[in-house]
Amino acid sequence: MRCLRCQGFLIAIQMRDMGQPPVTGWRCLLCGAMTDPGIEANRVSQSPPIRSGARLPGAPVRRVKKERSQ
Repeated sequence: MRCLRCQGFLIAIQMRDMGQPPVTGWRCLLCGAMTDPGIEANRVSQSPPIRSGARLPGAPVRRVKKERSQ
């Protein structure tokens, strides 16, 4: 298999979570990205991001000009 991030080679690993049985997952030898069937299912089921009014840190401030009423 190939890594979705860098196209590197994936190796099978055992992933463990506290109190859960181990799950077979994959780890990229180049970039270290890890994935498992649960992560892949969540990626497929995600809806597209919703555009919000939030801005990134350091982004310029957009000022809205208000019209004067006479």
